[in-house]
Amino acid sequence: MSSESIVLVTGATGKLGARTCEVLKQRGYALRATDQKLPADFPFELELGDLKDEFFVHRLVRGVSAVVHLGNHPNAFVGPSPQRILAENTQMNANVFHAALQQGVRQLVFASSVQAFLYTDFSRLGPPYRMPYLPLDGQAPCAPGPNTYGQSKEFAERMLQLACDAQPQLAATSLRFPMLVNEQMQQRFETIRTLKGGWFNFHECLSHLTFDDGAELIASCLQRSAPGYRQYFPALSLQLGKRSAADVIREFYPDTPLRQEREAIAELIDLSEITRELGWKPRRRILVPLDD
Repeated sequence: MSSESIVLVTGATGKLGARTCEVLKQRGYALRATDQKLPADFPFELELGDLKDEFFVHRLVRGVSAVVHLGNHPNAFVGPSPQRILAENTQMNANVFHAALQQGVRQLVFASSVQAFLYTDFSRLGPPYRMPYLPLDGQAPCAPGPNTYGQSKEFAERMLQLACDAQPQLAATSLRFPMLVNEQMQQRFETIRTLKGGWFNFHECLSHLTFDDGAELIASCLQRSAPGYRQYFPALSLQLGKRSAADVIREFYPDTPLRQEREAIAELIDLSEITRELGWKPRRRILVPLDD
């Protein structure tokens, strides 16, 4: 993509959106940013509007070469009711995707979620936990359970797959983001001395990614020129004290199918496909200094 290309970023004033705008600007892209709120310190020109308004979205997409779609309701813990999350996220996604296709956009990057394929069952408070398989990657089948946020992401991924089938020139990428962490959250994890306390989500494979790494990944996706649909799980697992990946599997995931011998597994999450296709690797991993 040339430096003259215009990239639309939805959800631009959120933590990931703002950092993505900064990274894209540094790489020479022209930006069109949109959100429903305008923070006083947001450094880019912003189009205020509602992605549930299909006419606004059509005007917004006109003339852009790529869309980075981050603008959804967050998960049910901090968002509106579960039914509104499902209905309105789906409405926003459909508006953005269809407007992009009708306007001839060639690249689309979508912020999906780990919750599209891993369901956090809070009724199970201890091990054994179960993954689809380990090491985990972005090709795990969707399984959001009753989580309507995850359901909205699952349906969005399917919409993009069908869009690529219908328009072979489209390059669409779903990024199944894990828990995204800022510097304050990193520092909090790096002082924890015990596994007790509810900070550890074993149901999501202890996965995390910094906002900086997430923004760099989005920029890397826009460099991909090959058409077709891709989905990735860009995440690292927390390093729990001195425990190796094999130790964590033995202790917390003993019933999970393994794709190689347990003692040969170095990481719970396999990033080789992302690195091979995009040249991206996360720079920051959280180390939890447990008292073993």
